[in-house]
Amino acid sequence: MSSWVWGEVPEGFDKIRAGGRMALIRADTAAQADVMTSPDALGEHTAAFGRGALAMLPLDGGDALVRRYRHGGALRALTGDLFFTWPPRPFRELALTEAARARGVPTVEVLAALVEPVAGPVYRGWLVTRRLEGARDLWEAVRSVAPTAKRAHLEASARAVRAMHRCGIIHRDLNLKNILVRSEGGTARGYIIDFDKSRLSPAEVPPPHAQNNLERLKRSINKLDPERRHISAADWELFLRAYGEAG
Repeated sequence: MSSWVWGEVPEGFDKIRAGGRMALIRADTAAQADVMTSPDALGEHTAAFGRGALAMLPLDGGDALVRRYRHGGALRALTGDLFFTWPPRPFRELALTEAARARGVPTVEVLAALVEPVAGPVYRGWLVTRRLEGARDLWEAVRSVAPTAKRAHLEASARAVRAMHRCGIIHRDLNLKNILVRSEGGTARGYIIDFDKSRLSPAEVPPPHAQNNLERLKRSINKLDPERRHISAADWELFLRAYGEAG
């Protein structure tokens, strides 16, 4: 029963029940559990970042970002932010992200996953992650930086995607907004985020699955940049070349 409710709880996380909510919280931030599970933390005061609007949450040791789970596509109009799959999606994404980090994938640090039961098996969910200071998603970056910096961001992103595939992670929604980039010591570095519904492979992702992932990323480019004003065909070739050279 516990595994059906909590799923696979990664080492270093505590199970907490507070205010009618269930939470998995990183043990070294448990002292701030009340802040992370409060109604204000899970509200709608937002800043644009990544896939969409996220709540900014000040914590000791740095800001956190709170993402509320919502359906996409046609389901959004029908069910909005209500889910009924168990173990809950926030708990599963936490476990997947921790597995990815343990395997060496550059990604963000998850601080907590929260679930609020609504009625029966129906719930709402949130994921709290450490904010990467100075990071922006790849779509924002390629539209706002100089050509030389854009090249560096694309190459860093390609290396991050290659690292993910080499570590056996199949991302189910790889797109320009799920790749973050920032400068670290004068060098661009890429991070992969949003592992909701991703899959773990026991070894390196097989080439056909890796290629499918790259094709999904290319569709994201065509959707966001149909005229290819910001990511040209030559830019995409640059990305693929850096991906291949990453080994």
